[in-house]
Amino acid sequence: MMIRTHSFQERSSVVRTIISFVVMAAVLYLFLGPVGILYALGFEVLFLLVYLLTVAFASLLDPDVY
Repeated sequence: MMIRTHSFQERSSVVRTIISFVVMAAVLYLFLGPVGILYALGFEVLFLLVYLLTVAFASLLDPDVY
């Protein structure tokens, strides 16, 4: 019997983003209270913008891959 393991890197970027948001929101909520969730939302929006700009730049450099 073969047991298949899943690692964090094998997941899609959307799933990784959601998991990281939940973890970040929980930690910031513990330290800062309800305002921590707003900080987590801001960090996630910033992360998604950087990710989208990186993919857009990469697609300009090599449009066959992206």
